[in-house]
Amino acid sequence: MYLRSPDGADNPTMDLMVNKPMGYPAIAKVLTPLKGLQFTNVTQNFAAIFSGRPPDFFSDWSTVITNFSDLAKAIREVGLKGVYFDNEGYFSKWSNYPIGVDHPAMSLKAYQDQARLRGRQVMEAMVANFPDIVVISLHGPYISEPKAPAPLFPPRWPGNQLMGPFFSGFLEGAGKKATCVDGGKLFHLRTAQEFQDSYNFRKAGIVQDKVDSEFIPAQLRLAWASRINIAFGVYDQPFGKVDMHPEILRPTLTFALRQSDRYTWFQAERFSYLKPAKNGGAGENWVAAVRQGRADAVAKQTKGGDNSKNQVRR
Repeated sequence: MYLRSPDGADNPTMDLMVNKPMGYPAIAKVLTPLKGLQFTNVTQNFAAIFSGRPPDFFSDWSTVITNFSDLAKAIREVGLKGVYFDNEGYFSKWSNYPIGVDHPAMSLKAYQDQARLRGRQVMEAMVANFPDIVVISLHGPYISEPKAPAPLFPPRWPGNQLMGPFFSGFLEGAGKKATCVDGGKLFHLRTAQEFQDSYNFRKAGIVQDKVDSEFIPAQLRLAWASRINIAFGVYDQPFGKVDMHPEILRPTLTFALRQSDRYTWFQAERFSYLKPAKNGGAGENWVAAVRQGRADAVAKQTKGGDNSKNQVRR
């Protein structure tokens, strides 16, 4: 859910990570229309937050941390599941070392440690007000790992060295009840084997000794597989050199659903799926692809034909 007031004056989705206080009353007011609503079908609702333009990791983060704390309190009160954190650097190079930092003379290791600290502080602040919050980070720590196997993981780490450490901090601050989700914004995946291999590396491979990740400390590696939650994103547009149409969408969704620990999310930019085709919404072939892709995943699990972790849910 994109969060902003009707006049745009208060916009938690865009401004939560900007170094200015939002305040709990303003965030709660934006969420007022959700109070008392009982959702029947659309039950997994999250507050969408963009990374925006956060301060340097060595600057004062007290305002940003307070903003996340206030957000967690407000979204819990209206029944949202948690935060859908789009951590791509659309508006600033916040996770890019050394280009996006204020102190490039400092070492990468120093910035990795500081990014982990900020991630832990942000998560601890949210957990204090919402102990069982779910936080889906669209890109997981794979995006910062140079040894993530290509082409399964496109080599985007040179511009995102600090995103993985920030996520590691989320895991460290999650406590016993919160859920940290590696969102798997890997829109090029198509085959069952690709989804399986992606899952295996993100769940366990990244913490193996042969990878020896610079931003995942030894103690966190031991608990990694039991604490990280693996998800996948699916996109309704072509991506890179791979096409997308209803005949491709159906099996792609099936593979994603069967391999996810809990969540598969669908980034719909080609059409809206909330209105009929005659009003500009998705055509029946696209809608059917989504429905059938989910049905195929459920059917496979019902027959016991794979080793999926959880039942597919709405």
